[in-house]
Amino acid sequence: MWKIYKEESSDLGFAIGCLFLQAINWNEFRQWVEVCINDLNQEEIPLYMFDLMDFEDSLAKIHLVIGFVPSTGLSKTEKIALEGISYLRGVDIFDPISTREKSIECLKKNPHISEKFKRFFPFINFI
Repeated sequence: MWKIYKEESSDLGFAIGCLFLQAINWNEFRQWVEVCINDLNQEEIPLYMFDLMDFEDSLAKIHLVIGFVPSTGLSKTEKIALEGISYLRGVDIFDPISTREKSIECLKKNPHISEKFKRFFPFINFI
């Protein structure tokens, strides 16, 4: 069961955090939303998940579609590790938190971030 609800939004927050940190792009985010929709019973799917499939505005406004700000639940170290995935994928990060070397090293020291990323985005091969 995906945690994509206002009361428990850590999975939605993680996916959006990946988007903010450029570990994924919009198309990959939409693929993840589609996976969530396919995994849940129709009655369990919040309407904003369907809205996210078509969202094309500024990433800074994504919370307006959802109706709340989901928390990533990530520490700064874990965010740096996620940025390591961005670097490994060859992304030219707009406003990096850390250097390429430190981010990749941080990712190696936090394998749970790689594992979670692979669980969320099995259609992405980054290593």
